[in-house]
Parts: sequence; C-alpha cells; structure tokens
Amino acid sequence: MKVLLGIGCLVTVVAIGLAVGRGPTPAKLDDSVRRQLHGWLDDSPYRGLVAKVAAERRDGHGTYVTAVLPLIAAGAAAVMARGRRLRDWLVWLVVLLATVPLAFVLRVAFGRPGPDEGPVPAWSQGAYPSGGALLVALGWIIGGAVVVWLRPSWRWPVVAITVVALAVHLFARVAVGDHWLTDVIGSYLLVAGVALLADRLRPHGED
Repeated sequence: MKVLLGIGCLVTVVAIGLAVGRGPTPAKLDDSVRRQLHGWLDDSPYRGLVAKVAAERRDGHGTYVTAVLPLIAAGAAAVMARGRRLRDWLVWLVVLLATVPLAFVLRVAFGRPGPDEGPVPAWSQGAYPSGGALLVALGWIIGGAVVVWLRPSWRWPVVAITVVALAVHLFARVAVGDHWLTDVIGSYLLVAGVALLADRLRPHGED
C-alpha cells in the first residue's frame, strides 16, 4: 500500500507540473488562493510575523528555522536515548535527501514562473516545486520519524505538530507571494512520495 501511495504522490507531482505549465498566467486555483490570502494579509496586524515565517532570503529566515526545529528535537531525543543505533537510518536518510537534486531537475524541467515573474529562461530554475517547502517537509518527516522511533508514545502529538507546521509554512509562503499554492503542495508530495517508497529502508523496531 505504501509503495502505491508513494508512486501516486510522485505521479501527482509530475501531473501538477505539466498542468500548471511554463506560461506566466497562473492556474485559476493558484490565483484565487493567492488573492484571498494576500488580501487578508494586507489588512492583518500579523503581516510582519507572517513575512518572517515565510522568509527564505529575507531577514528572519523562517523557512530554514521551520525546517531545522524538528531536526534539533530529534537530536535532543537521540541524546536522551543513548545506545540506539541511529546509523541504521543512514540509507533512508540518503534516499530522502536525493529529493533535493531531484527537485532542482524538476524546477528546471517545468520552468514555472513564480508570482509576479515573467517566463523562466531555458535551463534556469522555476518555482515548481518550491525548494524552501521541500526543505521544510524533509526536516519534519526526518525529524518526526526519528522522534517517533525513539519515543513511540509521542506518535500522534508529533503527527499533529507536523501537520500544523507544514500548513503554517504553506499559508505563509503563499500569502506573502513567494510561491503559488501548487508549488508548495508539489514539494510536500515529492517528499511524501519518496519517503513512502523508501519506508522499508528505515528502522521500525518500536515504531
């Protein structure tokens, strides 16, 4: 079942990339969601906070902070659980990190312009799938899986926090106009698909 779900996620990534196209005109869903969120943000007192959460190259670097937090939590849990064989995760980790160069290839192949951008030149990176969202998804899936392996009773709190973190990141990136909705969703599906396909490569002792 996990293999089929993983394949389905990856097929959907490609399907979305082909559907949104290389032109500067966004899909109706992307345009509608961006207008709604951007309109709310313009009138919100939290505009500065949302911008910091979404920041990748701007002050705050919220994207990278969001990606690193679960890895720090996993490291802390590993320190408290001395003796567990974390190196057994190495192969699974390498496979998941392969999504980074894969995303780069997809960004060049699809060449999708981001919000308020013109056509993407040949052999240049487009906006789909989002690189920042990919790092956030990797951080939470890797960190969350390790924490749950070390502390099985934390499974559902970890799942809930992960869902919230990914949703907040998606909201922030789209609201400030850094990416289209489908750019972020594509990254989440890419990481989820590879993680599902590689699931047998990770330890499952007490998980």
